[in-house]
Amino acid sequence: MVIHNYYWESVFIQSFQETIMSERSRMQKLLQIVSFISQLVVKRMQKIILKSIPKGNIIDIGGGGEGIIAQIGRERVTAIDKHQREIDEAKHKAPEATWVLADAKDLDYSNDHFDNATSFFSIMYMSSEDKIEVCKEVYRVLKPHGEFWVWDSSISKEKGVFFIKIKAVLPDKKVVRTGYGVSSKKQTINSTKETLENSGFKVEVVENKKNWFFLKAKK
Repeated sequence: MVIHNYYWESVFIQSFQETIMSERSRMQKLLQIVSFISQLVVKRMQKIILKSIPKGNIIDIGGGGEGIIAQIGRERVTAIDKHQREIDEAKHKAPEATWVLADAKDLDYSNDHFDNATSFFSIMYMSSEDKIEVCKEVYRVLKPHGEFWVWDSSISKEKGVFFIKIKAVLPDKKVVRTGYGVSSKKQTINSTKETLENSGFKVEVVENKKNWFFLKAKK
């Protein structure tokens, strides 16, 4: 990846192969390919300045790939990812962090275990149902008054493939260029805010950019 590159590649390749291998005439396939390319939504490079992350020990949801949060928080971060390939890609960038292969819908931690939580362009890969389960689990493992910081994409097109390019500037001024791709779906800042609130969180900070957003919620 680029973060979540494995998922992005699989989505793109599978969709394209299905088009190529379909039992249609050459002209029909050509029209399908043109249609497929026209549905590929690529957002221009988005600059995100990460001045800080939460204090204390952090659980980072979907933290593999570039491991942005782990690169900042190092030993304070427990990065959860359900894909070993994503963890393997990120580990050498922040070896001090704790890397855990797990599904965030079922976290193997006690109630009130972590000070705070983060998710950097990870919920876009979840279904609406999974988002609710993950947010409820994050709420459970956070200490009272713990915060959940969420950076993610605004996605308005429901067909095709969505891809957003990110230029992340870390607190030490290091620049990480990466990208996130997923099968297009409807995702807005309001729907994400609603999911957090339905999981018990109180959303205290809302920053809505053109193609991405940031939310800070408190338990």
